[in-house]
Amino acid sequence: MKKFALRGLIILAVVVALCIFFSGTVRTLTTPKVRYAQAKNGKFEQSTSLTGKVVFPMEEEVRFPIPEGMTLTVTRVRVTAGDSVKEGDVLAVAKVMDADKTLAGLEKDYETARTSLRSLEKKLGDIRLSSGEQRWQEAWETEQKAMKAERDARVNLTVLLNQGGLELAADGTLPEQADEETRTAYRGWKSAEAAWTAKQAELRALDRYAIADDLWSDMLKMDEYRRSMAESEQKITDLEILKKQAEQITAPHAGYISEVKIEKGSSLDGETVLVKMTQAGTGPVIRADLGTVKQTVEKGTVIEVDSDTWGRTETEGTETGMSLEGHPYADCAINRDVRYALGSVAEMMKLSEIKLTLSTRARETTCLLPAAAVRGSGNDRYVYVAERESSTFGGTRLKCKKMSVTVLGESGSTVSLAEDLTYEQVIYMEDRAISEGATVMTYE
Repeated sequence: MKKFALRGLIILAVVVALCIFFSGTVRTLTTPKVRYAQAKNGKFEQSTSLTGKVVFPMEEEVRFPIPEGMTLTVTRVRVTAGDSVKEGDVLAVAKVMDADKTLAGLEKDYETARTSLRSLEKKLGDIRLSSGEQRWQEAWETEQKAMKAERDARVNLTVLLNQGGLELAADGTLPEQADEETRTAYRGWKSAEAAWTAKQAELRALDRYAIADDLWSDMLKMDEYRRSMAESEQKITDLEILKKQAEQITAPHAGYISEVKIEKGSSLDGETVLVKMTQAGTGPVIRADLGTVKQTVEKGTVIEVDSDTWGRTETEGTETGMSLEGHPYADCAINRDVRYALGSVAEMMKLSEIKLTLSTRARETTCLLPAAAVRGSGNDRYVYVAERESSTFGGTRLKCKKMSVTVLGESGSTVSLAEDLTYEQVIYMEDRAISEGATVMTYE
């Protein structure tokens, strides 16, 4: 009996040991395994990928002054979009169309007027006008100027009356519904008319000193020839100056060329835009689209420019605004480091997009936690923390406790929280689904 009793105790001990062993194994196999996330206090940093392109925020159109009636032909364009130019750098080379033919015609006009003038001078000889004739001549010239001034004022008044659908009354008075501009023009016309009438009276008072008709006619012709010679000479001078200037059409100031509007063979007049370039003292920028960015971007914010060759280089935001399409943007300075990494502005303009990285750092210290440990979406965000409980047989076990949190900021790997969880054992990286009150085990 003792042998049977001893054998039974041994078998019982083995069975109990096996039960304990297998019960632990089953519990180990069925209980979720978790890790603890390391919460820490720090300043939240966030990086966002952006794309941008070169733009010219402040640009102006460059034209070349060409006298009316003249046309140039471009023979060479010396710049391309994105080029940096200094004041006086050559933008294009051109020539005056039919310059030789035009010069020949002007020379002929000048010579014709000069020959006619010489002929009249020879005919009249050394004529001397009396003092009375000189006064009459001056009065005639003054009356002619007054007549022209009256005509100009009358034409201006007629145009304004026509725009308002009005006309002068039969007695020459102005309609009551005329606006102030028309009334001012009417007063100006009346004043010019009175001045002309006075000059006419002065001229009639000197009629007895009038120059003989034949002589006066020749004198008028001489004045006309002199004016013709002066006009031809001025046109010849302007044409020669234009020919010289067209050989080197230069930049008005330093800046960057944003767009070239001409090409070889283009015709130019005074209204033709040659190029568009940045205004004096300004330059191009990289404009980053902030349509998907949640954080605030201010002037001076550091933005990194990505380069396949040189890695990342830093620049800063110079201006923020809203595009015509309604997209927020930030302009980034193109500094020396950016040009070193991406090349010249012309090379940057060839890129379909420029890759940028926006990195921001919070001003205040908050609780930082790995993004995988923060659950939920929208305003319902929470974490699971481990809470130790005593078991029935005197041991301890870990249970999940749900804790609501307030998310201040979120990046790809880190979340900023308003609550301080540095003293909590935050659960994450579980090997299977967990829920409130679930028993968990830590990875060994």
